[in-house]
Amino acid sequence: MNILIPIDGSAGSKAAAKVGLKIAKSHFAKIILLHAISATGQKRKKWMEEGAKKLLSVYEDAMVQAGIDAENITTIIEEGDPAEQIVDTAKLRGMDRIVIGTHGKTGLKKLTGSVTEKVLRHSRVLVLVVPPKYEME
Repeated sequence: MNILIPIDGSAGSKAAAKVGLKIAKSHFAKIILLHAISATGQKRKKWMEEGAKKLLSVYEDAMVQAGIDAENITTIIEEGDPAEQIVDTAKLRGMDRIVIGTHGKTGLKKLTGSVTEKVLRHSRVLVLVVPPKYEME
């Protein structure tokens, strides 16, 4: 099994990473941690890349500490619309599942379209959405 876990540094992505980790451990799965840099009108800057590397490193280290073999974890940094990058990476890398968090937006913020909602609409891969208040037992 191959699991894609998008990481943006939010509480939602942290919860999704915990769920993805649990699934990976029970299925001896490989994990891809993906961070998409959405530069919105500006070119990808060195500090954006460094921040993304640091963020992914924290998650990778935590997963290794939790018992995932480092060889089974890949980190990827892509540039562009996060939803598009998630869907494209899942397709191109032959992922079996996307485990993604949600911010739990409502009202006007929800109407503008969340990354998670866009992934759900466009993915051909099974998507597991972890709600913002989910607590693992």
